[in-house]
Amino acid sequence: MKNIISLLVLICSVAVIIVSCAKKEESTTAAAAGNVAGTGTTASGSLGATGVSGTFYKSWYGGEPSGGCVDNSSAISAYSYPSDTKSFKQTWIVTGTSTVTESSVTYSDATCSTVTSYFNKMLKDYTVGSDLTGLTAGSSPAKPTTASKISSVPYKYALMANTTATIAFFLSNYETNVESGIELLVVEENPTTEYGLGTTATVSGSTYLYLDSNISSADNVTDWSSRASTYWQ
Repeated sequence: MKNIISLLVLICSVAVIIVSCAKKEESTTAAAAGNVAGTGTTASGSLGATGVSGTFYKSWYGGEPSGGCVDNSSAISAYSYPSDTKSFKQTWIVTGTSTVTESSVTYSDATCSTVTSYFNKMLKDYTVGSDLTGLTAGSSPAKPTTASKISSVPYKYALMANTTATIAFFLSNYETNVESGIELLVVEENPTTEYGLGTTATVSGSTYLYLDSNISSADNVTDWSSRASTYWQ
């Protein structure tokens, strides 16, 4: 398998995930019952010729928490999650040969058992391009010095909140209608392409995804940005 791939939850840092101001269409539906992360989170197929498939969990300083559930208070604070958040999951999910979802889910307990909100950023036309070498490795953790150029089009978002704190958080950040327990689906009418870097590697038996999914709105990426993320599977 070509040791390359793409794309994270999230969203230039979950704290600043904001739906673009471009014209969009919105629709609502009752959120699925149970501990479900909403539209766009079903893994399917593999991404193009890379062979990469399934769900990757975002790492916090190199950790691999069970099921991707992070209950670290410093991590919760760093991402500026709503005040009632006791744990969260950030995932990168291959949903088709050229589609991916970046998902961020918050929970009211420390074991990721009860969902309080989710934000799913769905991307299409996901493309893995040529390699770039001589990249800056950095630290915490270090990243590969070779990675592939990637591009994708964020065209749809699904979000849901069902507590006072998460509803207030979404209303403040997304400036759109949010009703408790109702999934809001936002479809961009004129989505634009995002460019970044990505690659995979095997680390202690796990598959790691090093991802910087939205460095630029132009095809001029030359190195990792400060927002680069590490996922594992």
